[in-house]
Amino acid sequence: MAGLGFAGDGSTAPAEAQRPRSLAETAYDAIEQMIISRRLTPGAMVSEGELGAELALGRTPVREALARLKSIGFVEVHPRRGVLVTPVDILKHLELLEVRRPLDETVARCVIARGSDDDMARLQACVAALLAAAEARDREVYFRTKRSLHETLVGAAYNTTLASTMTALHAQSRRFWYTHEPTASFLDCAGLHAAIVSGITARDPETALAGIGRLFDFLDQMTRRALDRRPRV
Repeated sequence: MAGLGFAGDGSTAPAEAQRPRSLAETAYDAIEQMIISRRLTPGAMVSEGELGAELALGRTPVREALARLKSIGFVEVHPRRGVLVTPVDILKHLELLEVRRPLDETVARCVIARGSDDDMARLQACVAALLAAAEARDREVYFRTKRSLHETLVGAAYNTTLASTMTALHAQSRRFWYTHEPTASFLDCAGLHAAIVSGITARDPETALAGIGRLFDFLDQMTRRALDRRPRV
């Protein structure tokens, strides 16, 4: 089954982790983080040249990165004017949660079926780090660690189609939550993630899927509270 990228004997890491990163991927990760962390604020207009100078990268990898970011709605590219950072849309995030819930369940089932013992150990380490970041209320570390947990989960599913889909959805979620998740909710959210991982590492689909249901109910409630806080016009 190795041709499908499965773990096989439990000792093979995901293929994504084994290959060197391209300049376009480096540019994508850097610009994505600048947008998520609001170093590039919604409504900002920047140029490929400015981004290239900031990242010490040429126009080609920056242009490729911007094309990917456009495809997930982070930017709009306006010829001769520049690149516009799009606003965060709360209503669209509610739609995203509807899409993500069944896909997160699929990820969990795949990890339970295919994940190696090493994958399970990495998931437990990610959860421990997430709980520590939540306890410290460190926004930067918390979201960086949550990203690592999501990437570890998706990698342990050994499904490249699922991985490419989830990568975009997770990026959109990170951007929304960086802006709207209150630090007071960090521990509650981290605890819900910990319960899911506990079910996955025990290879107990019923517990893992019940945990996902509780997490998405919680995320839906937080999103609706953010919607209620929007300024009225």
